[in-house]
Amino acid sequence: MQERIDDHEARIRRLEQQRTDEIQAVRVEVASADMQNQLGNHAELLKEISQKQDKISADVEELKLDAKAYTGDAAIFKNKVEHIESDVSTLKSDMGTLKSDVSTLKTDMEQVKTIQSGHSKFFEEHGKRLAATATKDDVTRLETAMATKGDLAAMKNEILDAMKQLLQQKSGE
Repeated sequence: MQERIDDHEARIRRLEQQRTDEIQAVRVEVASADMQNQLGNHAELLKEISQKQDKISADVEELKLDAKAYTGDAAIFKNKVEHIESDVSTLKSDMGTLKSDVSTLKTDMEQVKTIQSGHSKFFEEHGKRLAATATKDDVTRLETAMATKGDLAAMKNEILDAMKQLLQQKSGE
């Protein structure tokens, strides 16, 4: 390791002792009025560039604000879309429930129709029985047409008397 350090130091000493060729300076002379014009033109160009840069910076800041607003609006929109997706999911679930309920109602209605059909037959038979059954008016007519106990007793006596007379007539002949 020491050898390497010594080797590097030796190389550095050799590099320090080397000389390079001198570069001769070239004198450039420019007329001062020409130089002033060029500097003036450059100053104007720099001023225009600076103004354009300021405008671009202002536009960029405005775009940044717009981007923030759009980002906020996008977040609100995303939130609303998520709520709508949730509502749609709920509606789908409710529709499934409604379909199931409607299916159950259809089955129940078929059962009701079957039962009503049976009731119709029962009521038809019952109606025939009712038609054959005497009404209150029929009973009243029968009551008025029927003989009372007294009438029956009187008829009984008349029949007995008529029979006695017939017997007597036959025995007298």
